[in-house]
Amino acid sequence: MKSIETTVPEPTAAMELDLMVYISALIDARWILVGAAVLSAVLTGFWAHSKPYMFESGTKVSVVDIEDPGGVAPDDRRASEVLTLVEHGFVMGTTHDNYNDVMLARLRSRDFTMRFLDEYNVYRHFYPEQWLQQEQRWEDGFTPDRGEVFTRFRDEVRAVIRDEETDIVSVSMKWPDPVVARDWANQYVRSFNEFIRARTMSDVQSKQNFLEKELRDSDVLEIQQSIYRLIEAQTAIAMLASARDEYALEIIDPAALPYRSFNMSRKKKVVIGTVAGTLLATFAVLAGVLLARMLQTITQYRAQQQESAPSGQTNMLSINKGEINK
Repeated sequence: MKSIETTVPEPTAAMELDLMVYISALIDARWILVGAAVLSAVLTGFWAHSKPYMFESGTKVSVVDIEDPGGVAPDDRRASEVLTLVEHGFVMGTTHDNYNDVMLARLRSRDFTMRFLDEYNVYRHFYPEQWLQQEQRWEDGFTPDRGEVFTRFRDEVRAVIRDEETDIVSVSMKWPDPVVARDWANQYVRSFNEFIRARTMSDVQSKQNFLEKELRDSDVLEIQQSIYRLIEAQTAIAMLASARDEYALEIIDPAALPYRSFNMSRKKKVVIGTVAGTLLATFAVLAGVLLARMLQTITQYRAQQQESAPSGQTNMLSINKGEINK
């Protein structure tokens, strides 16, 4: 019995990488590549000119830590132990263990941010078409969306970053107008000092009113002495808040006028867009050639398989007939 071996042609020759085929395809598609580059440059140019230059200006501040508010030490115990604890609560009640974190939270808070937006009418910069500059009012029937302005201001404009090593806080603003960015950064810190000063004065006033009422109702000498010390401490806190301009945040480096935008220039955007479009078109041409060669290889392989199958069956039939005759 003779064995018949059917050999299948190896596809290595078809799968060999022929660089000339790809180079020839790129040469044939040279005008397509040039058109893709020009189209990418035009589209990127339109997109770049639609995006304004953004300027960033920031001020560096330090949180003022009031370790001994009012100048009265709580350990100055001239009354009973219970009264000393009351004094401690009144005098040191304005401080926290995480004082810096509390100040930063208030600096980013919605309450103060909305106060800043209202105080300086930041809404007109977000809706310039509806703001009548000469008349200093909005168009008839238009009301700015305060919630949307707050969200955009918080996410796109304002940035409060704290250096963990030095505890220096950077308050920066981003805006197409460099003058507006600088003014907002300085005004934001100044407004926050006024905001904390107002909170402190309101707290002091409420405590003083309560202490004066208790002083009128008390006849015990020790209690009166303790109340006088508390009133003295609250008066010192009020004097400190009124006399110091940088009450909560001490300005280390005020915001200056930025001369360069922080985002990429339009020329660089056009160059990068042109290169990216050209590379994308080149990859498309090479991918087309690769797919065409793969399809051609698969078609040739199937044709060879179909041609070898009938010849193999004929040989098997002839062998079987020979064995029968024997």
